Amino acid sequence: MKAFVETLFEEMELSLKEVAEGTSNEIQKAEKSGRAVHAILLRLKNFISGYKFADSPEEIRFFKEYKPLFYKELIFYSELTYIESRRPIGKKELIKGYYHHVMDQIQDFFARNHQLYIYHQLDRSDQDEQLFLRSSQPVSLIPDYSFDFDPVFSTINSSKLAKIMAYESLIEYMQEQLIKLELGLGNRGDKNSNHEWTDSKSALIELAYALHSRGAVNHGKCDVKMIISILEKIFHVKVGNFYRTFQSMRGRKKNRTIFLDSLKDSLVKRMDDTDMGDQ
Repeated sequence: MKAFVETLFEEMELSLKEVAEGTSNEIQKAEKSGRAVHAILLRLKNFISGYKFADSPEEIRFFKEYKPLFYKELIFYSELTYIESRRPIGKKELIKGYYHHVMDQIQDFFARNHQLYIYHQLDRSDQDEQLFLRSSQPVSLIPDYSFDFDPVFSTINSSKLAKIMAYESLIEYMQEQLIKLELGLGNRGDKNSNHEWTDSKSALIELAYALHSRGAVNHGKCDVKMIISILEKIFHVKVGNFYRTFQSMRGRKKNRTIFLDSLKDSLVKRMDDTDMGDQ
């Protein structure tokens, strides 16, 4: 099974790459990508219908790891087609409000499926037998009849996990679009910065928190995550878990703002050196 799934996944990635390279219109790209993934999923379904899992761990691996890799892409492109087809045309603030509304709706879904969402976020495996066998039961007390159900090819929690993963990707997509709006970039981002951040990642995080604390971006209406995302986009860097880094900064016994203090010292020195040169 593993070899078949890996080969099929490579074919899906190749198909998506061909669609991306051959289509510039975002809505058309999402729609064609969805059709490409659907065709791959049908092949996976046909394979599983004639396949007997060797044991419970293999069944769990399929419904927890393998199928969601494919199914999340189908959900992602289906939802993306709908989201982009309804995206308002006009002022930046109108578009930003639309994306934030959609992300709020996604957060509602995460809240409805909080237990499974946290289980996924923590990368746990201790309850896999209760969650990802075909005999498993839903973990939410709130009824939900919207999942796909085929007793051979589906489990309740596998389908919901795929939806969680797809929605995570959708949030990343919309955050990327919001950053482009803030930077004044087009959908294709053809004005990306060529500049590189050459200091430490913790220094960039320190700067972002300072800008947020000062309310220096968008009159204080831009959250710290967005500021960090903008800086990452400008300087082509990924800082990772910025919240954890910030907590480490808070725990410093002596200087908690190393970068900002050195930034100030460097600027003051430059001013002093300039003053001396003017004498």
